[in-house]
Amino acid sequence: MIDGENMKNKLFHYLSYKFHRIGFYIYAVKYDFQDGGKNFVKVLIDNLKIFNNKYGYYEYLEIPITTKCSLKCRYCSNLIPCYKKPKDLDINILISSIKTFLKCINRIVYIRVLGGEPFLSNNLYEVLKALVSSNKIQRIEIVTNGTIVPSDKKLLSLLKNKRIVVCISEYNIVNYEKLVNVLEDNDIKYRIDKMNFWMDYGIPYKRNKSEKELIKQYSRCTNVCKSLINGELHLCPRSSHGTDLGIIKDNKDDYLDLLDKKMNINDKKRKLNMLLKKKYIIACDYCDYGTNNSKKVKVAEQLRK
Repeated sequence: MIDGENMKNKLFHYLSYKFHRIGFYIYAVKYDFQDGGKNFVKVLIDNLKIFNNKYGYYEYLEIPITTKCSLKCRYCSNLIPCYKKPKDLDINILISSIKTFLKCINRIVYIRVLGGEPFLSNNLYEVLKALVSSNKIQRIEIVTNGTIVPSDKKLLSLLKNKRIVVCISEYNIVNYEKLVNVLEDNDIKYRIDKMNFWMDYGIPYKRNKSEKELIKQYSRCTNVCKSLINGELHLCPRSSHGTDLGIIKDNKDDYLDLLDKKMNINDKKRKLNMLLKKKYIIACDYCDYGTNNSKKVKVAEQLRK
């Protein structure tokens, strides 16, 4: 006999996952038509592959390039304030893992470059250069809190690429007017993301939930924010940063090591698809998102010293 609660969770997960993919599908179709001259039916059919990863079509990936940040947000979902010695991530590992990931896929709707604060990184230009060199990526977004204004001429020139958009998170504690002026003066596309609230994911400690609780929690998670750090592609930022910080026990079943020399590209493709079918990951036991304990909190509330 099938457990009713389990069936409900599976249905909820299936519908929510398909729903967010519909959003990516609409965006992908819109992107394909922005330059004109495209076959309408072919574009619609090609992008339907987003709903089935076995074709190598993916929606979204986050690439943190630094743990340095100009703010210390109390409810940072990426655990950035937990880093005692913030630094840029290794550029060689970043570039190598990006290239390997792109070999594993046929297309991705968009990639977000973040931190910390990405405009604090010395490697932003090199990372963006690697990303724009691939036609497999439809859109590249740089997520900034608006506190840092780039001045490097090479970087500003690259930011004009038609696939790049600077996404400014609107925090009431930050004046991003100077950044907007520089972007407009250089004809760089940008977007201001207004946020009314954040969700508190909870302090990252082991909660010792049962397997049933973890499966239920994971089924209520949006499962959107895949995260690439240190050559490892994780299913969420709490998993990637939590493992990097040593807070969460390293579990190789919960991520794809893109730099593993023992695996060929086909092996990595298979594992990537297997990851997307997991019922939960260890990081869920260190997180409240998807549970009743996750509450709305004030956006970008700063930690006291």
